[in-house]
Amino acid sequence: MQHITESRHVDELAFDALLDGHTIRFDGKDGNTGPRPKAIILNSLAICSGFDVVPILEKMKVKFSDFSIKTTGDLTDDVPSVYSHIHMEFRIKTAKENQTKVERAVQLSTEKYCGVYAMLIKVCPISQSITYL
Repeated sequence: MQHITESRHVDELAFDALLDGHTIRFDGKDGNTGPRPKAIILNSLAICSGFDVVPILEKMKVKFSDFSIKTTGDLTDDVPSVYSHIHMEFRIKTAKENQTKVERAVQLSTEKYCGVYAMLIKVCPISQSITYL
């Protein structure tokens, strides 16, 4: 399998990324027409993990709602600026008796299934926490 993207310059530091028939606008330092590329890395990490956690919980027959993942990345002051640490906060509403299963689903995602996590952990420490709503 191969992913192919194309990025086209629009204006100043704005680029349109063409991905699988979808267009996503990215913008640089001073623009405000789209997100910055590094922030999208955090979103990709969260969504990749979410793509694992949801079906794992469904297989475990865990009822849940209000599931979200907040990712925070600390950037270095160096040039180029890179993430020195990433934290993933899994937020979920479920019954107390399901908390062990939620923890297992997050563990499976981050230690076994999420490819974005597997790539990023090689260059940056990533921590996780779970907040029960």
